[in-house]
Amino acid sequence: MSNVLSQQEIDALLSALSSGEIEVQNVAIDNEEQKVKPYDFKRPNKFSKEQLSALEFIYENYSRIVSNQLSSQVRANIKMKLVSIEQVTYEEFTRSIPNPTLLLNFKMPPLGGILLLEINSQFAFQIIE
Repeated sequence: MSNVLSQQEIDALLSALSSGEIEVQNVAIDNEEQKVKPYDFKRPNKFSKEQLSALEFIYENYSRIVSNQLSSQVRANIKMKLVSIEQVTYEEFTRSIPNPTLLLNFKMPPLGGILLLEINSQFAFQIIE
């Protein structure tokens, strides 16, 4: 039997089920075709190693560009570098940030979704001063 049923086969199967010719228990499901992957909600891994290395490359370039831009604006030598990229749950993230802190959510029009930026309060106070 092929993986895709034609419309006639679907109609015949539904009419046989509704008339009682075929019992629901008699319709076999091939367990080899069903591949269920367990998902751990406490430790979700959304990104593969390739995606994490691509993110690392993007953020290294971003930090280089931002450090050059900030250096020219404040006329001081500023260096930024990527320390690490980690996957954590949102609960772990909220527990790890200090209290008080500055959390911003914003949109960047070419990108979809909402971005979250966390700024340490000591750094935010220095920016304000």
